[in-house]
Amino acid sequence: MKKLLSLVLAMLMLLALIPASAETATTPTKTFRIVCPAGGDSNPPVSEWWIWKAYEKMTGIHIEWEEVPESALNDRKNLIMASTDKPDAFWHVSWSSEELARYGATGEFVNIAPYLDTSASNLKTLLTDEVKDGLKSITLDDGGIYGMPWVMTDKPQTNARFYLNKKWLKNAGLEVPTSIEELSKVFEVFKTTDVNGNGDANDEWPIYFQPDGIGMLQEMLCGSYGIGNNGFKPISEKYYLDANGKVQYLFTSEGMKKMWQQMADWYAKGYFYPETFGKYEYENWVTDGKVNDVVGMYGWGDAAFLYSDASQNYVGISALTGPDGDCVQSWCDYPVRGMGTFVITDACADPEALVKWADFFYSPEGTTFAAYGLEGETYHLDDNGQIVYNDSILNYDGGAQLGAWQDGLFVYGGSFPWRSYDSKTMEHARMQDVEGFTGERFSDYVADSDKYSAALLPGMIPTAEEASLVAPFLTDSETYVTEARMKFVTGEWNFDTDWDAYVKQLEAMGSNDYIAVKQAQYDRYLSK
Repeated sequence: MKKLLSLVLAMLMLLALIPASAETATTPTKTFRIVCPAGGDSNPPVSEWWIWKAYEKMTGIHIEWEEVPESALNDRKNLIMASTDKPDAFWHVSWSSEELARYGATGEFVNIAPYLDTSASNLKTLLTDEVKDGLKSITLDDGGIYGMPWVMTDKPQTNARFYLNKKWLKNAGLEVPTSIEELSKVFEVFKTTDVNGNGDANDEWPIYFQPDGIGMLQEMLCGSYGIGNNGFKPISEKYYLDANGKVQYLFTSEGMKKMWQQMADWYAKGYFYPETFGKYEYENWVTDGKVNDVVGMYGWGDAAFLYSDASQNYVGISALTGPDGDCVQSWCDYPVRGMGTFVITDACADPEALVKWADFFYSPEGTTFAAYGLEGETYHLDDNGQIVYNDSILNYDGGAQLGAWQDGLFVYGGSFPWRSYDSKTMEHARMQDVEGFTGERFSDYVADSDKYSAALLPGMIPTAEEASLVAPFLTDSETYVTEARMKFVTGEWNFDTDWDAYVKQLEAMGSNDYIAVKQAQYDRYLSK
């Protein structure tokens, strides 16, 4: 009786969170047209995803999904906005803060701020109670909120970790390193001894990154050199906050110079697998078995690697202490990601209804629905109260549960505006159908949160004028920095004789003006 009563109460709570019409809905009462990325050749159309069929029955709202190939979305989205046939909304389409500001100013993107207390109460509660400065992070300078974001509430997470070959460590009698200095000593042993045990001491390579992965390597090292993470990927953002809270340019910093010097030392000693600078694809590397016997360290915890047998031979390591004592896990995101994950256009006749439709997924109940579906239909509770997928889900021949596309860590809906479930739920939901994928291996996927010593900040929001001012610098400097990094690391350029000229060239391109703009954006953020 108690179990039955609990089930009834849970269902009543669920019904209270979805649109009122949904409680008895069996046929659609409203229809909206939403542009979204196409599922791809190997995935069913979005309209066939289980989650949307189930949600239509729950809400009485039918969605006409207009799928556009993801490769074409960036070019077509603005053409769609300029047309006379705009959709009601865009889902999972990448809109920059500049674009949100532009279309928000013209009224073409609906401002959802007026709906926070009524139809977007779950989002408001989430960004008020669980995420520091959450509402501020999605509010533009004009006070408007023109998109509904994807929110990670559990802890700062990253899969950008170093993975060391456990077999090689064991064979060499080495412990997992905790600093850059210790890691360098591990590389030296890997390079000079027969740690793979095949009788040849010259066929081991300490470091492998996928082609052009040297940029990824520097991203992951930032936190060890005092220039990482303030809640964004520092390399892509190109700025960081110094110890005094001032915005500084990343690529002329002393920390970047020291990092490149360390990478140059590793290169000079022959630690890099040659194809790091070639065209050997990562998938081939795994398929060919080189992951086990040729490479000592790999640097990226993607699904293809983690779900492979090869990952069993590797151990993920957390933030490493740098030469000046810095120890911050790099490549961590502020909890509010993709502020324009879901935007509503002025073509929508009933924006409040669509806001409410999306807001359900920011609730704990909506999160459970997105991750597991419906109790009885797609999952059940075991004797310990743990959610377990039904056999029909685990044994689905198509490999994507009930025809729903499995996107990244998200089982039923992919990346759409929602509150993401915590890491334990993510582990359980995603890994139930992956044989042997244990909690220990999952912990290798998500870096330890106790290493986050830097304040996590959202990306700074530029004005349209600021965006146009820095755009030429960002384009020109990207190419120059990439070329310069390779020349310094490979020894073509000398740090003692060429570094100052490199800095002056970036200043001539506009690095100081760029930082002035970023400082102004940061000051506005603090004043909100």
